[in-house]
Amino acid sequence: METNEEIARILLNPETKQILDIALYRKNLRFKCKRCAIFCCKLGGPKLTKSDAERIERIGYSEEEFMIPIEGGTDCSSPFLGSLKAKEDGSCIFLKSDSECSIYDHRPTLCKLYPFEVFRIDFQSVVLRLVPCCTGLNSPDGELVDEQFIVNSLLDARVDLAF
Repeated sequence: METNEEIARILLNPETKQILDIALYRKNLRFKCKRCAIFCCKLGGPKLTKSDAERIERIGYSEEEFMIPIEGGTDCSSPFLGSLKAKEDGSCIFLKSDSECSIYDHRPTLCKLYPFEVFRIDFQSVVLRLVPCCTGLNSPDGELVDEQFIVNSLLDARVDLAF
């Protein structure tokens, strides 16, 4: 099942949401966000989980202001409620003119994960994959994407999507 874009397979305890094991497929990958907003923020809004919507509502926005609901209702197997709205130019509604996010500390789960994606394999396994177009990948001054990076940087976002 491994492809060039897969970074790791993560085994989680579905009840406690604790990591049981991480199998790394890519050993020398580095990442550092360049704050360019080219691909992550200018190509439309990401899908939103219930937690995402609640987090954005807590800072004063109404769901109608920022979310496009999924047509026909949500699928109980999907963690997504809808998508973040986009401006006329296709960029995220929360992207400011200086390429900064106006809700950065409260941004959606998929924004926190980018340039990584999580795909659920079964009731306790997920695969972490790359979105290969990101300019921060393989940056010489980037952080090594290893088990510790996955635990420290991606834990909350990964669990939000996986269960």
